[in-house]
Amino acid sequence: MTARRALVFLIDGFDPEYIRSADLPNLMGLARAGAFTLDGRGVMPSLTNVNHISLLTGTFPDRHGLCTNFYYDRASAKEVFMDEVKFVRESLLFERAKAAGWSTALVTAKEKLTRLLRRDLDLCVHMGSVPPDIAAVVGPPPDIFSLEINLWVLRTAREVAARYAPSFLYVATTDYPEHKLAPETPEMKAHLREMDALIGEIVQGYDLRDSVVALTADHGMNAKTRSVSPVRVLAEAGFRARGVPLIKDGLFAHHRDLGGSLYLFLERPEVTAEAVRALRAAPGLDVVIPRHEAGTYHLPAERVGDLVCFGKREWALGIWDEWPAVRDEAGLRSHGSVHEQTIPLLLAGAGVKAGGQIQSGRIVDLAPTFCRLLGFGDGAFQGRVLEEVLG
Repeated sequence: MTARRALVFLIDGFDPEYIRSADLPNLMGLARAGAFTLDGRGVMPSLTNVNHISLLTGTFPDRHGLCTNFYYDRASAKEVFMDEVKFVRESLLFERAKAAGWSTALVTAKEKLTRLLRRDLDLCVHMGSVPPDIAAVVGPPPDIFSLEINLWVLRTAREVAARYAPSFLYVATTDYPEHKLAPETPEMKAHLREMDALIGEIVQGYDLRDSVVALTADHGMNAKTRSVSPVRVLAEAGFRARGVPLIKDGLFAHHRDLGGSLYLFLERPEVTAEAVRALRAAPGLDVVIPRHEAGTYHLPAERVGDLVCFGKREWALGIWDEWPAVRDEAGLRSHGSVHEQTIPLLLAGAGVKAGGQIQSGRIVDLAPTFCRLLGFGDGAFQGRVLEEVLG
């Protein structure tokens, strides 16, 4: 039967190692009731904004237009946060749901996500905007740089689901805990158990015979023990460039604007080939490609730098122009590179086979699969329907 309700969890920074390291009975029970993989793939760069939009549109950045958290517009010489829905070129699942007569809701910690996703949302709840009846139950939001913030998000989502019963509910956490704590730490394991219990409470309000539940992440997370400034590398080689840290999002404390990806805008684009050679000879860089090769990673050439850089697994990329180009880092966990592209994918409920195994699943496959299960019709997706797990 066609599902009548849908629930989507996007757990920010939920690297598969967090699932492997913790006892999560509710999540794993949901996985057994449906289809699951710990080897899903997000899109590049492995950042929050980019992957939310890929999930909700079923397209890659070269189609939907989001290619970073932070953007430099060379034409106007202005740097802006790419966190407004005006940057999104494709229809979101919220719009498809509304066209089908469904009610829609978003619950998140981050106000930026409400700006990025706000199309055809009937209810939009974040730290600064909570309905009074919900606030009376869950209390005021804790500091966004705390472990408690995601528990507050999940409690709020539980109340929204119970009191407002939106047809399509999208729940998005923040990744401060994952930036600060490795999977094997006792504090993180305890935190994940609390999250798992709340996820279980939310799912209990849904009948899997007529509802679809999905859970995934926007990116993984890795310890970064060293960092490199491509701007400084180029300066030492005699080239001037502006660097744009793609992870930059206004929440500096947990990642310090150090991530696994960076765009470079050369003062003289005609030296692109020489700049590529200089960077490829430097430590810490996995990938350095010119703008015209951005399509290799499904990136829109008109919205990236002259050069696209991705770091090695344990390296972060940053912006500084003083000596030295390379430095050691302590206590840094971050993302943005190809090494944080692996994510869990879980799908359960009406029309999904119990015990199914998602094969080569990607975050862009969720929207077309949802549209099939929810009766929203087909679209011009770049993702595929996960036929192997549908009943």
